[in-house]
Amino acid sequence: MGLKDGTILVNNNEIFYGMKSDNFKNIFSSEVNSYANREIEGYNFKNPQIIDGLALWVRIVFKKKSISSIELKNADPKLKNPYENWSDDKVELKRKSHDEWLINQLGQPEERKPAGIEYNYTWGNVISYYDSKGGDTGIRLNYYTE
Repeated sequence: MGLKDGTILVNNNEIFYGMKSDNFKNIFSSEVNSYANREIEGYNFKNPQIIDGLALWVRIVFKKKSISSIELKNADPKLKNPYENWSDDKVELKRKSHDEWLINQLGQPEERKPAGIEYNYTWGNVISYYDSKGGDTGIRLNYYTE
């Protein structure tokens, strides 16, 4: 199991395609902050998680109790980019770190776009994205609805 299968390993526990929110809460409840909005549940890990050698901020989203997406962002303090001291260079470095990490995990991407790279699988897709309007960058695993 691994990223190609839609699985990440956090503290020796798998987060995977098809995971239910109750199962996630049983394993990780003490390690995350949660929020809910009707049928959407979100969980942010309180601390960066080391995943395949990189410290990442991790957010998990469930819709109707089934996993919907995982968002990963490089947690390197040198890449922190506060609004009052904004740097396009830091955003670009962070985006490149995401792309490099994905290429090391998954090989060359199927698609390269100005806003990021993409890998498609039977369970969903993995993208490294850059949002120029919001100035945000990250990695997202999007799962198809079961």
